[in-house]
Amino acid sequence: MELSQLFLLLWAGLVFWVLGQIWLVQIVVYPLFAQVGEAEYVGYHRFYSRRIPLPVIIPGFSSFILPVALALFGPAVPFWMSAANIATGVVGLLVTVLLEIPRHARLEKGGKNNATIAELVRFNWPRTLSISAQSVIALLMLIHVFGVA
Repeated sequence: MELSQLFLLLWAGLVFWVLGQIWLVQIVVYPLFAQVGEAEYVGYHRFYSRRIPLPVIIPGFSSFILPVALALFGPAVPFWMSAANIATGVVGLLVTVLLEIPRHARLEKGGKNNATIAELVRFNWPRTLSISAQSVIALLMLIHVFGVA
């Protein structure tokens, strides 16, 4: 197996990991924010924020940035696959930095705010869909490179 193929396999594993996470966040974790009481909310959010870097933030940001490296150092795939993979990573990155992080900061400082929680859930949909698209692209890349068994 070539190094470029190994890179693709590692990429696919990462993006499928992030796919599971983003759907759990979209369907369970963010909606659960609204179920926490006001008095406990800041402590709850701080607890959440301290524990997500390793399992969520690092893989998530990696899935936004690594498509560029995969296009440069991964196996040969059709141009549209690499371009779409990079574009979906950019969408995820922009949603995270411009929409989600500021709302998390508001919740952590200001406490429970149902309007902000609703925005967090609503604005997470483009990121959820972009990561879902990345997963489909990763699967198509795997089929292209390794063929169908």
